[in-house]
Amino acid sequence: MNASDDNARSELGALGWLFFIMTLLQVLASLGFGLVDEKGITIPIEVTLVASEFTILIPAVIYIIAKNIDLKSELGFRRIKAGTVLMCLLLAALIEPVASFVNVLSQLFVSNTMAQMSDELLGGSGITVLFLASIYGPVCEEIVFRSLFNNRYEKYTGPLAAGLISAMFFGLAHLNINQATYAFVLGVIFSVINKAAGSVLPSMIIHICINAFNMIMMFAMTDATGELAGGMDLEQAAEMARTGDMMYILIAVTLIMSVISIAIAIPCVIWIAKHEGNIEALHDMFAVKHKKYNWLRVSTVIGICFALFVMFGLKSVLEMLNG
Repeated sequence: MNASDDNARSELGALGWLFFIMTLLQVLASLGFGLVDEKGITIPIEVTLVASEFTILIPAVIYIIAKNIDLKSELGFRRIKAGTVLMCLLLAALIEPVASFVNVLSQLFVSNTMAQMSDELLGGSGITVLFLASIYGPVCEEIVFRSLFNNRYEKYTGPLAAGLISAMFFGLAHLNINQATYAFVLGVIFSVINKAAGSVLPSMIIHICINAFNMIMMFAMTDATGELAGGMDLEQAAEMARTGDMMYILIAVTLIMSVISIAIAIPCVIWIAKHEGNIEALHDMFAVKHKKYNWLRVSTVIGICFALFVMFGLKSVLEMLNG
């Protein structure tokens, strides 16, 4: 075993612990806010949104500083051309139906998490919530999952495996099944587009556009009381659709839209790769076998299992303790 192998195993283990720490901090923050709420103290949604992203961003920043990682050469903060920016806006519109399809499909088994949070989101300051959910959140998440996790894992697993690993972390970090499903799909797509552009900026732009669109739609669909035209709130409407025939219609419609969108998006991604001079890198992502270390370290297993426990078992444990 040489020094480079030792370094690889060391950092792969460190990345696993980093994901575990981020997940743990998210859970602790959530439990802390819950205890405060039980005391009758209302925490503004703006504070919750800021804190939730801080739990993943601060450990990532500490890791970057401790490892002395260069933002441009190692974390992908490279300028992109104006044409690429415009193409990213088009890709955001094309990717939205794909995310919607996976979101609707997951609702055959679980509730819509964003609909459940709608009352809280609509109860905050509109402009502030829109900024935090549409810009602040996506930027933080792209720094953590695409810029840090994706690029660090790529050194040891190759770009395709790194994209899948970082997408898995991205999904699990949402700590609920509904968001985890479409976050994983988006994470894979984002990693491919970033590889085509040779930069992390495209995923930031697309992520911001998608979140902004969904937030604006949420505000537009409800009145000042948070109700739809029929007097229901978003959660009630989503639950009614989930248990009726409308869900299967939505699945069919979004599936057709997704197939069409993907067919258009693929040449758009290829165009970006050519425009940015990265067509070989995009080709190598899928066609070249890269040297791979065993990325699944003990720390990674602990982090993944902990996230799955939070998603599937923590609620039951807390109910037992409170009961």
